[in-house]
Amino acid sequence: MHRRQYLATTALLTVPLAGCAHPSNVLDMQEATPDRLAAETSRSISPESDAHAILQEVVENGSATAAGISRPIDTDEPVAFQGRYYDVSATEIGRRDRTSYDIRVDYDPDETASAEANDSIAYADLPDVDKTALDGVIPPQDDPPQNDGFDMGTRYVYPETETDASVLVPTQQYEFIEYQGTTYRVQLESETVEEVTYRYEMTEIAPSTAAYAERIRSEFLFPLSGLSSAEQEIVEEAIDSGYFDGATDAFRSVISRLRAHRGLETSDSYGTWLPEYEGTAYITYAEFPSDITPAGE
Repeated sequence: MHRRQYLATTALLTVPLAGCAHPSNVLDMQEATPDRLAAETSRSISPESDAHAILQEVVENGSATAAGISRPIDTDEPVAFQGRYYDVSATEIGRRDRTSYDIRVDYDPDETASAEANDSIAYADLPDVDKTALDGVIPPQDDPPQNDGFDMGTRYVYPETETDASVLVPTQQYEFIEYQGTTYRVQLESETVEEVTYRYEMTEIAPSTAAYAERIRSEFLFPLSGLSSAEQEIVEEAIDSGYFDGATDAFRSVISRLRAHRGLETSDSYGTWLPEYEGTAYITYAEFPSDITPAGE
């Protein structure tokens, strides 16, 4: 299940921002339309991804095999695929060792390429397999970091049938790569990793978004009723704009009521539930003190 999008966005930051502390108490309620509910509780697959090709093969042939040093498709959530919803299973059918390369790039090297040593190559002259391996680090993103030593890194497992075409592995022939008038220093280090092969299968659980959302509603929806006036104020603020304030008695009571029910995703300090308030279902995300216990305990 997914935490609220505005929280997921903060996780992408690589350095802390002064004065941007995240509130410790949150209650955010959004109407649970079928599209929102499906997006909250299932995984979408990009049509350009390897996972999409794997699932397409499963649909056409009943199963598909795929290998990787990490699982090619996560199976912890239902998958939305071509308008239908599926549970996906992965059965391990084999393991083997592969060579992975840790690729590090220095965007402002103290050293420079030596013409005599012939240790520099233009990016345009690299084999396609090496360009693929360097994707994300060369060409650099806008305003790349320029610290002492290596600045960015990535990890790549070269296809076994393409290493002969590479000028970077298994023996690194060039230390410097020139791109649009700038020279970068590159270092590759190999390590042995374990590649796992999986057989994927799919079971359809809903033929449409509406049917899938109704399935989720039938499993997780519960009434949020009998609230005090103070609790109603908290809930209505959460619906209107989101509640980001103190852990008042009313806030704690609302959280306690939510925690008494099965949630879409829960922990001892945050969670997502599907309550119905005054006839409308809401996807309800909360963060709260861990000492708040479920109502009735």
